[in-house]
Amino acid sequence: MKVLIFEYITANGEASESLAREGKLMLEALLSNFATLPVEVIVATKNDFQNQLKTVDAVWVIAPECDGILERFCRDVEHENKILLTSPGKAVALTANKFTTFQLLNAAKIQTVPTEIFNAACHYDQTKEWIIKPIDGVGAENTFLITSEKDWNALPALDKNYIIQPHLCGEKTSLSCLFKNGFVRLLCVNAQIFAVKNQQYVLQNINVNCEIDDGRYQKLVSEIAQAFPDLFGYVGVDLIETENACFVLEINPRLTTSFVGIEKALGVNVAECVLQLLHCDVQNLKSRPNTLNIEVQI
Repeated sequence: MKVLIFEYITANGEASESLAREGKLMLEALLSNFATLPVEVIVATKNDFQNQLKTVDAVWVIAPECDGILERFCRDVEHENKILLTSPGKAVALTANKFTTFQLLNAAKIQTVPTEIFNAACHYDQTKEWIIKPIDGVGAENTFLITSEKDWNALPALDKNYIIQPHLCGEKTSLSCLFKNGFVRLLCVNAQIFAVKNQQYVLQNINVNCEIDDGRYQKLVSEIAQAFPDLFGYVGVDLIETENACFVLEINPRLTTSFVGIEKALGVNVAECVLQLLHCDVQNLKSRPNTLNIEVQI
């Protein structure tokens, strides 16, 4: 098998310094995964993606969801009838849109953060704290924390669709998972550490495999898999956990930064697992279970 790896940001895509760093880390970790497997791997730049696409059997796309970027490259792969080692374009289209994600989670009775389309003409309750973010944003990019009238006055003109959510204080948890056909295997639970700078959340670190699941996280992602049956391969799920509840915040149909530490923390080769998924269900994966509980900081 010949596999094309395409990481959009390092392949001359435009991004912030933090996203560029995370993209580079994910690309290096994925190449490390594939280095132990009996496949031929090539890495494409943005300019030669279409030409390289025609020469390979399978493609792994790493790209942000914003502005339809990830969906577009996934659909290019599908158009060429190549094997896509990530979620298909239709699954990306649903999960990239945070309002659509909210609607589908809500319809499935999965607890999620209340979400509305932001309307600058509306008068929101200024006694409450809010988060305003792009409807298709990635990470914490262009996300605004509103805690006072001063913050409302400082909010810049927003040139695209944004959503607004109540600001929930709690632990920021991410789940690394493998999906296929409405089923899922939870790989590990990760703790995300954020700082707030200039009323924006900034990711500081991630503790990969920070705790062993007692079954509740697997139950939650199984419900998500049923609600989003087209998800495939590695997917990240972001949560906010308060003292009394666990809210699903986002579903990321791609590699997440937590992936970088999985091989070291779990002894699991995610690329190998995804190749296995081409021929078996998640229930039959031969990867090791999540028992090491070794924390890896990124």
